[in-house]
Amino acid sequence: MERVGEILPNFPRDVVRTVIQLLTLDAWHRLDRDVSFFQLGIGIGRVIEKVDSETLKIIVDSCEYYQSLCKGIAKGMEGNEVNKDLLIYLGNLSPIMAREILANLDLSKYPEVIKALANNVSSLKHLPNVGSNIARQIDKIPFEIRRQIINILKENTMFLYEFLQTINLSKIDDIEQFIGKNKEIDEIIGYKLNEVNDKMKEKLLSFPSIAIGVGKGFQNLSYYWKRRVIDKVMQDKQFAKGFLSSIDFTFLEDEFVHKLIEIGMSDEELARVLGRNLGDSFPSLAEDLKTLAINMAEKNNSFAYGLGEGISESVGSFVGFIRGKVYELKKEDQERILNLAFQSEQFAKGLFSNFNALFFFENRDKILSLVMKYSEYLPIFIEQISRRINDFDLSKLLSLKGKVAYELGRILCRSFIYLSKENRELVLNWLDKNIELKEGFLQC
Repeated sequence: MERVGEILPNFPRDVVRTVIQLLTLDAWHRLDRDVSFFQLGIGIGRVIEKVDSETLKIIVDSCEYYQSLCKGIAKGMEGNEVNKDLLIYLGNLSPIMAREILANLDLSKYPEVIKALANNVSSLKHLPNVGSNIARQIDKIPFEIRRQIINILKENTMFLYEFLQTINLSKIDDIEQFIGKNKEIDEIIGYKLNEVNDKMKEKLLSFPSIAIGVGKGFQNLSYYWKRRVIDKVMQDKQFAKGFLSSIDFTFLEDEFVHKLIEIGMSDEELARVLGRNLGDSFPSLAEDLKTLAINMAEKNNSFAYGLGEGISESVGSFVGFIRGKVYELKKEDQERILNLAFQSEQFAKGLFSNFNALFFFENRDKILSLVMKYSEYLPIFIEQISRRINDFDLSKLLSLKGKVAYELGRILCRSFIYLSKENRELVLNWLDKNIELKEGFLQC
């Protein structure tokens, strides 16, 4: 297709239009549609200077429906000397074409072109790679035009997110103007606090919304500014909530660990936030910090609930899954967590906030006993047990009564084919002994 793109402009316009139409006839049925148009675009981009304006219009008009064509054209233009008037003409033909030029080409020698194309794409919400590409060229753009480009696109959160993520913040004045547009943008600014001068650091720390990012980037700060941030955490509860939710205790200096725990445990709301953070990172915590977390959970209900929430979320969520084996709970940690759940109702409630986490614990008998202790969670447990039912001692469940037994009967019926032979016989024997169980079983 690249070769087709290179020779296509040599044909009369009517032929070009016909070829484009032929290529799009079955496009919706082809799995390689986007790849084909991208390759076609690369070929056209390589010879873009040889294509007359009317033919370009015919081609670029197709980008409205086949956006990978414009992306390919921009990629094909990479490394070529393209006339700035041609760049502006292409950008005026379609905002999609303007976006792909901004996202893929180094236009630093034509700052006015960047500004013109920025105006063309300002109405688009989806601007992938535009912010990061402009950020990489920013040093070569005159300050006044740089400011104008940022002002044109600063309301687009995708642009701003990528731009701030890529650029060194020291190259931007009035960074605080971007705060409050989007929580992810606030987080980036907080994370990169170390890049700005001291005066700007002082100014930015007055915004609690950047606290999550400051927590994540805390280790990048100098010792002096770490102390200043901790002072801010002590003085501002809203800032403390964000900071305590994101700070990584794994590599934190001991003096800061003790201070943050002191701050967190001084307030019930902060204690829950602190507990959730330590729970989320529990598998990777040092042994002394794990022991400390367990001890604090035994004494403070808010912390206990947060610790349970954090462990539940980290172990049972997809994020925990993609972290891999390094994030799995050791067997001894599983036991201390389950033991704590038997002792602390608030910790157990936090742990039950994501029931999927329970199925990652190896001691299934203990899990079953725990759920039966806090019987209000039995209906959810029964609903989620499904094909995992063979992992549990059915004899403890079959004697349940009421609505829970009815729901168990329905699930046993749906999962009957997956039951072991012993469990099938056990279920059939219990149907005449438990009326609610039988009713549910017959209704599935």
